[in-house]
Amino acid sequence: MVLAVLLNCTKCGEVKPVDEFHRESRNTLRHFRRTQCKKCDYLKQKKYAEKNRAKISFKDVAYRRMRLLNYPQDLFDERLAQQGNVCAICGTDTPGGRGQFHADHDHKTNQPRGVLCHNCNIALGNFKDNPEILRAAIDYLQRYSEAE
Repeated sequence: MVLAVLLNCTKCGEVKPVDEFHRESRNTLRHFRRTQCKKCDYLKQKKYAEKNRAKISFKDVAYRRMRLLNYPQDLFDERLAQQGNVCAICGTDTPGGRGQFHADHDHKTNQPRGVLCHNCNIALGNFKDNPEILRAAIDYLQRYSEAE
């Protein structure tokens, strides 16, 4: 005879089966499960994310860009204006991602380059900023687009 383990959610107060609770490696008193059920935990995390998303202000982004990338805000604004307020690679005026353009920089020298949309910034990162890999990708695309 198998007994179903039931736990009480500390948030909603409902008694639920153990599989309705996320695993928790540090909690030995509750069968290694969290004290809140999955539904309550999801709602808590969603509320936290919505509240804290607003904390990332313009000043925070500019500060991190300067501190981590050596890319001052005035240089960022200047480069974006020189590019016509569009991505330096694809020319889109819609940055995508979290709704702002990215300051591109050389990862070896940490020197600022241009301002990119989310997709182009991610693409360069995935190609490891390596021109040979990018050329190979171009050759690959041309080879298969000519065949059609």
